[in-house]
Amino acid sequence: MKDLISLSLSIFLFFNVGISGAQNLPEKPGWKLTFHDEFNDTKLSDWYWYPSYRSGRKIFFKELEIPSRWQDLATNYVMEDGILKLRLDENLPARSTRTEKCVSSIQTSDHRFGKTTGEYQVMDKFAQKYGWFEIRSKMPKGDGLHSAFWLLQTNPNDQEYTPENRRRQVGEGVVEIDIFEQPGSKVERQINEFNVHFTKNGHYSCSMGFDPSKDFHVYALEWNEGELIWYIDGREVHRYIGETPQKEMFILLGLYQGIFGAADPDMPYPRDFEIDYIRVYSRE
Repeated sequence: MKDLISLSLSIFLFFNVGISGAQNLPEKPGWKLTFHDEFNDTKLSDWYWYPSYRSGRKIFFKELEIPSRWQDLATNYVMEDGILKLRLDENLPARSTRTEKCVSSIQTSDHRFGKTTGEYQVMDKFAQKYGWFEIRSKMPKGDGLHSAFWLLQTNPNDQEYTPENRRRQVGEGVVEIDIFEQPGSKVERQINEFNVHFTKNGHYSCSMGFDPSKDFHVYALEWNEGELIWYIDGREVHRYIGETPQKEMFILLGLYQGIFGAADPDMPYPRDFEIDYIRVYSRE
């Protein structure tokens, strides 16, 4: 039954997400549009996104009982003038102090565990193996901030953390692609981070030549079997040859505070990860 539900939803999204509004988008020769959101509505689409951060992870049910850990997994955002703004402000996401660890995130798949890690339900709204993944965005600066555009495998037992919250290591399989991880502390240094977890040579620090907090830029990944190619504003900036994921992956976007270094206590709010659009293609 789960397979039939997943198949039905995938068919619906193929015809509605991939095609709706596509006639207004620029053509990409050799590619077929499979998913896009231009964020032209007043709220996030329930058909496209889960407005929370990985709410199925078992570790969060334990951490929510501890005041010093994640306290609010719900997405804090605004949509203005065709721009989605994943937002951290003084009070939201809810936390004990303004510098406490928090996240505002959306994703195209989630899961729920049963009594054991072998019993789970994957709730895909969109996932794809191989293709072109593109975003036009602007990222905030500030110590302790982190803007991310990830691809993760849908099976919760095949993600970067085990259900028991043990982080996997090199040799345990390639389970995550970071189209970018932009540390707020490196924005003014014009450095972005690309990653393929978990491989020996999967990390790359990219010198972009611009401050990503000052204007919008287009970041893209081309994912092929055994190859990943990163682009910024249409220019190839890095190519990885090696092991790549073997399963469909879903999209996750997030603005984090306090996961890689302490947040600046004097940082002004709000802090926004601004997204103009997300577009995904597959080869024709």
